[in-house]
Amino acid sequence: MTCNIYSVAAQYTGHVFVDNNGNHRYDRGEKVLPGVSVSDGLNVVQTDKDGKFELSGHANARFIYITLPAGYRTDTYYQRIADDMNSYDFELQPANPKSIKSDGTHRFIHISDTHMYDSYLTALDGYAASSKDLRDYVENEDIAFLIHTGDVAREGFASYKYFLNNENMPASQVFYCIGNHDLGSGKYGEESFENHFGPAYYSFEVGNIHYIVTPMPGGDGKPDFTQERIGQWLKNDLKYVPAGKPIISFNHSVMSGDGHFRFGSNETGFIDLTEYNLKAWIYGHWHHDRMYHYDGSDVLMICSPGHVRGSYDHSPSSFRVLTTGPQGQLSSEIRYPYIDKSVTISSIDNGMAATLSDGTVPLSVNTYSSVSPVRKVSYSCFSRGKKYLSDRPLKQNSDFNWSDNIALPSSLDNQIVTVKVTATFANGEVSQESASFCYRNATNTQVKVNEDWTNLLQNAAHVPELKDTLQLPLQLAWVQNIGANIYFSSPLIYKGAIYAASLDDNGLGKASVTCMDAQTGQIRWQYPLRHSVRSSIAAEDGCIFAQDINGWLYAVDAATGKLVWEKDLEMDKQVPLDNGLVTSDGVVYAGTGRSLCAFQAKTGELIWQNKDWDTGHGTSSTFSVNNGILVGQAFWEAAYANDARSGQKLWSRGGYGFGSSAAMHGGLIYSISNRSLFIVDAKTGKRLIQKTYDFELKNLSTPLVTNDEIIFGTAENGVVAVDRNTLEVKWRFRTGRAMIYTVPTLGDPASPVEASPVLSGDIVYVGASDGALYALNRKDGQLLWKHAMGAPVLATVAVSGNALFVSDFAGNVYGFISK
Repeated sequence: MTCNIYSVAAQYTGHVFVDNNGNHRYDRGEKVLPGVSVSDGLNVVQTDKDGKFELSGHANARFIYITLPAGYRTDTYYQRIADDMNSYDFELQPANPKSIKSDGTHRFIHISDTHMYDSYLTALDGYAASSKDLRDYVENEDIAFLIHTGDVAREGFASYKYFLNNENMPASQVFYCIGNHDLGSGKYGEESFENHFGPAYYSFEVGNIHYIVTPMPGGDGKPDFTQERIGQWLKNDLKYVPAGKPIISFNHSVMSGDGHFRFGSNETGFIDLTEYNLKAWIYGHWHHDRMYHYDGSDVLMICSPGHVRGSYDHSPSSFRVLTTGPQGQLSSEIRYPYIDKSVTISSIDNGMAATLSDGTVPLSVNTYSSVSPVRKVSYSCFSRGKKYLSDRPLKQNSDFNWSDNIALPSSLDNQIVTVKVTATFANGEVSQESASFCYRNATNTQVKVNEDWTNLLQNAAHVPELKDTLQLPLQLAWVQNIGANIYFSSPLIYKGAIYAASLDDNGLGKASVTCMDAQTGQIRWQYPLRHSVRSSIAAEDGCIFAQDINGWLYAVDAATGKLVWEKDLEMDKQVPLDNGLVTSDGVVYAGTGRSLCAFQAKTGELIWQNKDWDTGHGTSSTFSVNNGILVGQAFWEAAYANDARSGQKLWSRGGYGFGSSAAMHGGLIYSISNRSLFIVDAKTGKRLIQKTYDFELKNLSTPLVTNDEIIFGTAENGVVAVDRNTLEVKWRFRTGRAMIYTVPTLGDPASPVEASPVLSGDIVYVGASDGALYALNRKDGQLLWKHAMGAPVLATVAVSGNALFVSDFAGNVYGFISK
């Protein structure tokens, strides 16, 4: 019998049926559905053999709603209770048969934290474009359902629902959760949410899985629901779920930090979902991409950001596609909006291509479509009016990259060769791209590296000291894909090798540190990591150091790729370790907040651990060290300085929003944040100058300080140089529209540059989110040279000898040489 501790207020009846003729009412002879759970927000009953239900109701009941059964969809699974109405029928339609396999396997999309405002309905802020990409992907890929886990937010409920609803995605189903910013003014906190999206907690079934949606317990307004009532409802809901049936739960945030998920009260008792075969807890709120487990827990934790704009820790605008297996096992694929059948031959540009030692030409193609996966990439080669190679397949290396080595006959030496690439997408669309080059059947490129590049921007102060000058045009010597995306982790140059670290926010085991030969790009070794590396790695005392987002620090032998030592920094699992580490004078500085530590690089011996400041957010910038001072940031909080030798906090300065790693030069700190350039005294933290501009500076680009200028990327307007004395804008260079948006709160269209500029001679080299590497004149910002990659270039270049090394988001590392 259903447990009901609240007084009975009414009695409700109705049918659950299949609306075969689409007239929105139950007609004799239409299929009725027995065994469907129906609830009033506390009590739960099931329909009888005739599809009928009787529900007692309770004093706080505002909706009658069903647990949508597997194999069906509906335009609305809930109905608001009316004073003059006691009968509520629910019309269902068969679900898209292609969306669920015979064993119950299906896919759904998770998004969160879109923070919609009514003004965005017609504004060019990416909502319309990214939502259309999302809808098209749902249709193309037969997605079973889409769920938004909260913070729509309340100012834009009506507008956002125009973009994603059951009417404009008729082959799928849309569900919403309530977030802290969805709770607001009214008779009760969830009133506005209910008016647009229905109940704040409910369940539904797809395939073999019982899905549960619960609300965030509090927020900007006080809710009417209580943890006690939700606990009672959960007990009533789950009593109809067979023992052992997999359960997946959605909420706006995380209930606790111990891997348990409890609802109830001391008076009525608690229910812990981990006792009901809970497979995953899927949430938002933190605005980042995460997949992890709490220690000792089998429950998979999954966090995803929004599809519209970059997130607070620079997680990209994206939507997560989750595949649910028959027993509730989950696999993930992160997808990116705004990219329309893009194809770029990244290894051929400016009429040049590399030639390898065996005479072959490396062919690297970056291709992507937001609305459909790439199924096949092939190429043909032409010269002197003749086709030499026809429809040769390329091998897929990552979500963006495909490659092959082109073997051409020696008779084509010194001839113009055209490569035509065809990308075929799963929805049947096709995109083509061609590029031409003068073929040389013997390599005439030799990489010569001199100074090591052991940290972001060469050294711990992030102020490069280049002794070599590159001459344009640059010639590609080699390109190597490391098998996974590369985010803000810039290449290192160390003892004649190149090192890169990769991203794996899908939990596929692809995160690694990779060592490549500087001369050829050939992979010497790869060391697998537990989780993603988002930001800078570093080298010191014969080791390569990396830290993953779950707080593991690795010291890997630079020559052999074997682990020397590792440390669990014991991070709060809810807060990702996004930031980059730094090495200096035999010490590696890793972690953040109270997990910030200094270790002996050779041995891993702890020197000190920070006790003076903490952070509750992930920050993608990198620590800086100079003259015994360690400087770091925590977004939304403050900038901090610690004594690099003792760990004692020297100073902190509040008001830090989002921004770059610090360049430490001449006793000063140069950084950008929000809309300002800051110059700060490194010893005292005194803010000497804050120059505010009319453009956003929430990006990670560390300022380049020259004799005459300070040059940095911007969040939306490409690259800017300001006069070093007056700090007035000297020149601007606008890069192209971003392929992926990573800058916090920044949406489409914009031209962000997250990478830091590097100066060689009078030429500034910088990559951009539009998928290109640029060479600009330092004095006036004029474009001197460009190489198109076709995937965002988020990491900073590294320069040594006659070579420049750069990575792209597709997982490619490029070695260029100065001719």
